[in-house]
Amino acid sequence: MKGFPLIALLTLALSSCAIYTVEDGYGRINIPEVTGRPETRYAAILEENKNKSAEAIESAKKEAEHRAAMRREAEINEYPEDLSTLTYPHIYTPLRTNSTAEDGINTIKVLMIPLGYDAMTSSDARRILEANADVSPDFVILTGSLENQVTGAEEAGWDAVTMKGGTVLHRPLLKEAGEDAATFFITPTKDIEIAPLSFATSMPSDDEEAKAWAESVSSDEAECNEIQRVAESLEDRERIIALSSSMPAGDDWIDFTPFRYRSSMDFPVSSYLNENGWLDAYRATHFNAETDGGITRREGEVYERLDFIYTQSLIPVYAISYPVKGLTDRTGTFALLAELLIP
Repeated sequence: MKGFPLIALLTLALSSCAIYTVEDGYGRINIPEVTGRPETRYAAILEENKNKSAEAIESAKKEAEHRAAMRREAEINEYPEDLSTLTYPHIYTPLRTNSTAEDGINTIKVLMIPLGYDAMTSSDARRILEANADVSPDFVILTGSLENQVTGAEEAGWDAVTMKGGTVLHRPLLKEAGEDAATFFITPTKDIEIAPLSFATSMPSDDEEAKAWAESVSSDEAECNEIQRVAESLEDRERIIALSSSMPAGDDWIDFTPFRYRSSMDFPVSSYLNENGWLDAYRATHFNAETDGGITRREGEVYERLDFIYTQSLIPVYAISYPVKGLTDRTGTFALLAELLIP
């Protein structure tokens, strides 16, 4: 009988331990909330791997092209004295640049200088370039007459590509160039395509004439057709159109702006580009035209933004327009600078 209490106590202790362990165990089980399960279908996994392989193949291809471009030996290829004999693209290489950055979070600075169609001297070009010396851009895009573009390129002394619509001075390594656009290596696996486009304009100086002028230029189908042709010919995913247009942007012409002559109006060039996924770097980084009307050209009482950096698959960090000695005081034209992030 003496052993019975001991056996009973032991049995009770063991049973209580068993009850505690099970309850405690269940209490410690945490079932995570399902917020979205990864795709497990075999076909989806194959598709994902296929895309990754395509990206890897594309990166390897670009690296090989980059190595080949680094080894290219280019002559200076001076501009001809008779510019009527110039063929596009004209690749001018006084520096034989081969600069590229390392892969990562990369940004580029693009400076656009609309040189216009009035004759410019070498002295004018030097003043303009010296006024922008502290900006340190990766690309300088010159628009305007061919004569002005060539004068600017020769005075700058950068490697340059002159195409039908403008000239691109570049620090990064040139990958390839065509009549309308050129592609540049930013890193061994990242490149961008740049297409300059330039159209002559004749702004009125009297703001009473501005509305009639805007209506007139908005009917220019030839400019819109040319821009559409070039835009649709671009092949790189990361791309830039640097445009000196004859017409403003519809986003700038709204009913309430600092400029009393402006009213709500659509313009075919900006409408086409906006509708086809092009981002206006200036407007994307500024408030709307109610508080920031935008200026790249000034003529008497008329102030307009006729120069644009449009992008696809690039993220505008900032864009500014500003007066430049030798340019604004002479022609009323402003420079446009944008910094762009390459994903």
